[in-house]
Amino acid sequence: MSDPRAAFFDERAKQWETNCYPDNVRERLWPMVESLGLPRGGVVLDMGSGPGTILPYERRAVGPGGVIFSFDVSFEMMRQAIAKEPGGSMCRMQATAMFLPLKDASFDALVCFAAFPHFCDKPAAMAEMARVARPGATLFIAHLLSREELMRHHGGHPAVANDCLPDEAAMRELFQSAGFDEPDIIDMPGRYLAKARKRTAGTA
Repeated sequence: MSDPRAAFFDERAKQWETNCYPDNVRERLWPMVESLGLPRGGVVLDMGSGPGTILPYERRAVGPGGVIFSFDVSFEMMRQAIAKEPGGSMCRMQATAMFLPLKDASFDALVCFAAFPHFCDKPAAMAEMARVARPGATLFIAHLLSREELMRHHGGHPAVANDCLPDEAAMRELFQSAGFDEPDIIDMPGRYLAKARKRTAGTA
């Protein structure tokens, strides 16, 4: 992977969850994933999964009949993710959001947790997400911080200091230009969620 962010995340992969998800933060993960309403038995793509932080919760949501694909630009992050569910109905790969080695219209839901700011070409990433989503599938972009809180958090790390969520108008444009419906956006202290369904044929 040529993305310079890969080295940043490779170096921090082993300690990522210890440093970023202490118990008081981790206890918020299942309520967040549960609130998404992922389809039971569905096929889900975890976009930029890091060390697989929410993979166990996604598995709980979709159940044993569901299938979860995940990817990250960092090889070391993916090594950590593999340990979350050795074997089983998961597929993990190293890739970038701008080029997904996946078939068109493959997923019932896409979850982008704590990753979207790091995608260096956001319109291209959104176009790829729309390509692999089935008509009617929902894309979720989620964080446990508001947009403003996230900007302050990333600002302390030079490698990702400029990685931020688009403002609301720009985010709405990204969703709709890629072929999703008008998104619902929540941006408040301790929570960010933008979600929308992929448009079906004949809808505008």
